Amino acid sequence: MMDVNHGHSLSSYRITKLRLSLLGSSRKCSGFGRLMSEISEYFARFRQIKVHVRTLFLVLACSVITLLYLTHGVTNSFAGLSVSAGSVVQRNGHIRVENETVSRRKLDKSYIDEVKRVRLLCIILTMEKDIPTKVAAVNQTWASRCDIHFYVLNSKIRKSDFLNINDVPDDRFHLVHKIQEVYKIIHKLYLNDFDYVLKADDDTYIVVENLKFLLWHYNSSEPGYLGFHFNKFVSSGYMSGGAGYVISNRGLRNMIERGYNGGLCLIVKHNDDPENSEDIETGRCLEASGVPVLSSLDVEGRETFHPYQLEKHLFGNLPGYIYSWAKNPIEKGARCCAKYVISFHYMTPDAILFVDHLLYYTDVFSKHLNGENTLPAFKIERVK
Repeated sequence: MMDVNHGHSLSSYRITKLRLSLLGSSRKCSGFGRLMSEISEYFARFRQIKVHVRTLFLVLACSVITLLYLTHGVTNSFAGLSVSAGSVVQRNGHIRVENETVSRRKLDKSYIDEVKRVRLLCIILTMEKDIPTKVAAVNQTWASRCDIHFYVLNSKIRKSDFLNINDVPDDRFHLVHKIQEVYKIIHKLYLNDFDYVLKADDDTYIVVENLKFLLWHYNSSEPGYLGFHFNKFVSSGYMSGGAGYVISNRGLRNMIERGYNGGLCLIVKHNDDPENSEDIETGRCLEASGVPVLSSLDVEGRETFHPYQLEKHLFGNLPGYIYSWAKNPIEKGARCCAKYVISFHYMTPDAILFVDHLLYYTDVFSKHLNGENTLPAFKIERVK
C-alpha cells in the first residue's frame, strides 16, 4: 500500500513540473510574439521607406523634366543660337556673339525683322562735278536703303541729304580734314539716331541688307570698327576707305571724346604715308581711342568688303601690293567673296546700276527653297 505522504509529494512534484512547463511555454509564446511584432514593425518601416524612395524619385524626375523644359525655353528665347566656349550672348535689339560657335538654323522672319532694326547712317564722300553721274547712281540704288545718308562735298548746292563742308578743299590731300569735320557734326547732331556709321565713296557699291546682317551680330554700345582689313601703317591695321568701313556708335563716341578732344588724333606727317590718307589716319585715331578691330569675314573665312571691282576679285586681277598688305589671304574664284557680300569699290555708275538690278530685280527659281539660308554666316570676333 502506497504511503500517503509519498503520494502527496509526487503529486506536488508533478504539479510543479507542469507549472514550470506552462511557464516555459508562456515565455516561448511571449518571445515569439515579440519576434512577430518586430517583423511587422520592420515591414511597416520598409513600406514607409519605399514610399519615401518613390516620392524622392518622383521629385527628381519632375525636377529633370522642368530643367529640360526651362533649358529649351531659354534656347528658344535666343532664336535658335546655340553658344559654346565663348562670352555671354547679349540680346539688346540685336545679338552680339563673340568667339562662339553658332548652330546652323534657317533664317526666318524674326531674324529679318531684327536685322532691319539695326540703324545705319551712311556717309558718302563725293564732289559737285559727280552729282549727275556717281551721286545719281548711288542715290538710285543703295543709299536709299540706309536709315540716314549724307553726301559730303564742297558745294553751294543745298539739299537735305548734303553735308556741305565748304571750308575744306575738295582733294584727296584734305580728305582726312573733311572726314573729321563730318564725324564731329554727326557726334553733335545725330549721335542718338544710329547704331553704326558707314563711310564709303561715291564709287562704292554696298549691299545694305548684308551689312546690317553682319552688324546685327555685334553690339553697337561697345566700341568696334570693321571693313576690308589692311595690316599696315597702324599696329592693329586699318580699313580700306574705298571698300567702306563701319564704326559702332560707341566707337565714334570714343574717337571724338577721347581721340579728337583728348589730342590723340593730331594730323602729323608720316614718311610712309606723306599724304595722310583718310582711311589710315582714321585707323590710327580709332586705335589711339581704344576702338578694337572686329572681324568682317564670313564663317568660311571669305571677305565681305572688297577694295576693287567684283571681276578683279573673282579672276584675281588685283594690284600686287594688296597681297602683302591684306590682313587675310587674298583668294580668287568662288572663294573671293562671301555669300553675304557687302561691298565693291571702283564701280562705275553703270556697274552700280547693273549689279543692283541683278541683286534686287532678278532671281533664280528654287534658289530659296533648298535650305541654304542658314546660320552661322560670319566669324564674329575681335581681331588680334
